Amino acid sequence: MSRLYITTVFVFSIFVFSIFVSGCTDSQLRDDPRFKVSPEDAELVSTGFMMPDAAEVDLVEKMALERNEYRASLRDLIDYYRRNGAAGKLAWAQREYGALVLYRYLMPGESSGSGLMATDSIEEADALFAEAEKYFLEAGGPIVVIDEAKLRVALSKYNEVIEKYPTSDKVDNAAYRAGRIYEHFKDYEIAAIYYQRVYQWNEFTQYPARFRAAYVMDRRLHMRKEALAAYQLSIEKESRYEDNVEYAKKRILKMNTGQDIDEAVEAATGSVEAESLE
Repeated sequence: MSRLYITTVFVFSIFVFSIFVSGCTDSQLRDDPRFKVSPEDAELVSTGFMMPDAAEVDLVEKMALERNEYRASLRDLIDYYRRNGAAGKLAWAQREYGALVLYRYLMPGESSGSGLMATDSIEEADALFAEAEKYFLEAGGPIVVIDEAKLRVALSKYNEVIEKYPTSDKVDNAAYRAGRIYEHFKDYEIAAIYYQRVYQWNEFTQYPARFRAAYVMDRRLHMRKEALAAYQLSIEKESRYEDNVEYAKKRILKMNTGQDIDEAVEAATGSVEAESLE
């Protein structure tokens, strides 16, 4: 029997064995219970984390109403002093009016609640969403942002879709895009809430919203327990995003054991040359 033949058979055997081991390892990782979300955690993810409660919504709405009345009263006072030539008091009122700082404590995606259903085809909502998309694309949103002013215009229009047309089948799309923009501007808590609204409003959304919510909670907000459940659910519900699934598995293993996924492969195979899963 020739040396070449023996070498060929040996190499082929090693190749077949490696495929077998790799297949077993892939199966072990795929079936790893750490990647499965419990019914209780799935319910928590669906309900959402960091969501404003009814008391906050009521307080913010009351404050906004009273603030508008206060501003209107100041404008009336300014007009009165201007008509009557009271220069000193006019200056005081103008200074007070100009010093007002107006914060929007709840964005439309926060205050709209989890009960919206993205079901209706509404022509006006479609047109408004298309406008927002135009600005988003011109700003370089999908790749590299080159114009933050246009990005802010897009954000305003996405929020307008949510606020004006809450039953539109574009509200989940608008929430996802808005979430990406908030994430770009480092408004991470708002971004995480918007990503959660996406799948609350449309369970079958095309966007990887569960993964994005998990990523922001994990990497930006250090909410590891909440992120773990969202990662697990993203593996189950968003499996078509293969790169996201692999990343989620790595983070789950890291959070559970301190191991990277490559280390887990090595432990499963007993090999120090386990193939990288990246």
